[in-house]
Amino acid sequence: MSDRLARLNPNLAPILTAPYPFDVVDANKKKARGMFPEGHVVDFGIGDPTDPMPAVVRARMVEAVEELKCSGYPASVGCEDYLDAITGWLKSRFGAEIGADQICATYGAKYASFHIPLYFVNPQSAIRNPQSREVCLIPNPGYPPYTDGSVLAGAEPYYLNISEANGFEPDLSEIPSDVAERTRVFFLNSPHSPTGHVCPLDKLAEVVRFCLDREIVLVSDECYSELYYGEPPHSVLEIPESAECAIVLNSLSKRSMMTSCAVGFLVSRNPKLLDPIKSITRKSVQGVANIIQAGAAAAFRDEAHPVEMREVYQERLDAILPALEAIGCAPVRPQGTFFLWVKVPEGETPLSFSETLLFDKGINCVPGNLVSIEWNGVNPGDGFVRFALVPPIEQVRKAAERLKAG
Repeated sequence: MSDRLARLNPNLAPILTAPYPFDVVDANKKKARGMFPEGHVVDFGIGDPTDPMPAVVRARMVEAVEELKCSGYPASVGCEDYLDAITGWLKSRFGAEIGADQICATYGAKYASFHIPLYFVNPQSAIRNPQSREVCLIPNPGYPPYTDGSVLAGAEPYYLNISEANGFEPDLSEIPSDVAERTRVFFLNSPHSPTGHVCPLDKLAEVVRFCLDREIVLVSDECYSELYYGEPPHSVLEIPESAECAIVLNSLSKRSMMTSCAVGFLVSRNPKLLDPIKSITRKSVQGVANIIQAGAAAAFRDEAHPVEMREVYQERLDAILPALEAIGCAPVRPQGTFFLWVKVPEGETPLSFSETLLFDKGINCVPGNLVSIEWNGVNPGDGFVRFALVPPIEQVRKAAERLKAG
């Protein structure tokens, strides 16, 4: 194959050459499974729910197989029933009056968050002057598609460290004025993965004002909005001024254990932000399968299973948290998500501590510095490990017993 034929978009290079952060974790987990009997390792590593998809969702999808057997291609931006279910849920959950025409169905939040910068970043902004390259503001730690999509769009990622020092919230005062002026997209994540912090309404309003003053597109990732341990998290949609600048993402992967279906939505009350996305969606994808949209609609109309899952995650948290404290850890008690951000004992590094837990006790977790990067001389994941509270309670209790046994 000639070099010309194989030539790629140069913006792909940093994405394709970046190491996969979980390679070390996966290799260690494979090694540990060879050391212990089958089923011994309790895996708090990957944030993928192990609980079954709700019965109400599965039943609706089974019905839809027959009901929609001649339905043809799905509606790319969302079928009427799915959009209706979302509008009803947004009204009951956040008091937000959203029309079906202000929503676009997505293949979960990952696909949407990756592609959004491609709509709003000018890839030619740095051609004449590299110092004028447009910016995407990204939480650190943060969801990798925020960065990868920004880089592919030609933007400069600028990270906002999420750490104890700033209360696990983005500190807008740390953003240099020249960076703020070049910013096109601001990614906000609350409840925040992996720290579990929930931004209060006044913080959300501060971010909205920041974006409005500088004509920045605010992308609010609210995929963990239904996994919380106290008061329900607020949405950017509750702030009237956000109507001009915000795109809100949500999905059913975490709320309804539908990771195998990859279904979600984005919403914006500003047609200048939403219409281009809907237009390209119609031209580029067939849309989420009708059967999955039927199940997703049932999920949004049912509030019983999110209540049940919050109780399940609370039970898991209560089981593991005191055991971690007993061995010298300082867990950050989460307000939301199913992650537990744990400060390792003094004298340990994230990798050394995670390997000790894995090889000595058969407990797998993720070094925090692998899910964040060093920025401005600081890696906010240094000194932390991440636990995903997805194993069944029986396994969580086994892990707790092993920790307490010393």
